[in-house]
Amino acid sequence: MTQLTSITRDLRARQGGSTAKEASSGVRPQAVLAVACAGVVLSSLDLFIVNVALPQIARSFHDTNLGDLSWVLNAYAIVFAALLVPAGRLADRSSRRGGFLLGVAIFTVSSALCATAGNVDVLVAFRVAQAVGAALLVPTSLGLVLMAYTSERRGCAVRSWAASPRPSVLSSGVCS
Repeated sequence: MTQLTSITRDLRARQGGSTAKEASSGVRPQAVLAVACAGVVLSSLDLFIVNVALPQIARSFHDTNLGDLSWVLNAYAIVFAALLVPAGRLADRSSRRGGFLLGVAIFTVSSALCATAGNVDVLVAFRVAQAVGAALLVPTSLGLVLMAYTSERRGCAVRSWAASPRPSVLSSGVCS
């Protein structure tokens, strides 16, 4: 093995990338892309659903003013945007797969807790937790896609990932 190959392998291993052992482990790039896209859809869809559901949320918490209610949307957007880069960097330094799975877990648990919120303040707190989960899963999903595909196929995979909030992309198999 040449020194350049050794250096590349070490660098990819430190960055959570695939080594020769991982590359031969049978990971299917299409499966990685499908799961990663599903994570992006999960976080994007949640934002849109809450926008649509806001009138019903207002009826459920009828004693809440519009200013307090707006934080149901704003808290998610602000925390999500603020944590995207640091969460991605943290996962790059530790484990993309672990960051993705942790993000999905946090997002899923906090989504279920949102349904139990008894008042707007508690709902906003759970929405902040959702945003933390989404901020973990979105950048790590891209990192997983990048590492699953060869350099020749990465462009197609990234285009699919970026377009994934459109449901037709997930079933189209554009990068098969």
